[in-house]
Amino acid sequence: MTFDFALQGLLPLIVFAIVDIFAGMRTAIIAAIIFALFEAAWSWQHYGEVDKTTWISLGLILAMGLISVRMKDDRLFKFQPVVMAGVFAVTMGWFQWSGDPLLLQMLPKVKGLMPPDKQWVLSDGMFLKRMARLDLMMVFAFIAHGVIVAWAAMRKSTLYWLIARGVGLYVVLGAALLLALVLPVK
Repeated sequence: MTFDFALQGLLPLIVFAIVDIFAGMRTAIIAAIIFALFEAAWSWQHYGEVDKTTWISLGLILAMGLISVRMKDDRLFKFQPVVMAGVFAVTMGWFQWSGDPLLLQMLPKVKGLMPPDKQWVLSDGMFLKRMARLDLMMVFAFIAHGVIVAWAAMRKSTLYWLIARGVGLYVVLGAALLLALVLPVK
């Protein structure tokens, strides 16, 4: 995992939390919007395109940020990660329901990144079953993350919300991965 991937979508929210401490909600939301625009521009310059997730995140930060400024309430802005978690859960759930888990669809794209002597794992039946299970576990992980972030947005400080958004995502996804690896496969 590269540093830029780990911070994708999180940098504008980190900026929001830091600026909110020193300059207030309105300035913090404007700073987050500027950094979200910067993130999209950086993605375009670095990769030659802006991926769908970045576009959705940018759109939500813009819309929810502007509404929050107008309403003078930052809680709506803090729900941006909740909406993203919902989008991911629904998307992955849809592919699960259709019988074609999203992670299994992504495997051919990773094949070229793997050393040739390790590519056999992508056709191993046990590995594919575990990936399908991980895909299902991730649906529940995104739901759990959305609930945790929503709770933090409503009941906790901006710092707790940021921790729930950032670290919380990696914790629930790590738990999903651990469960997918340790539970027996049928």
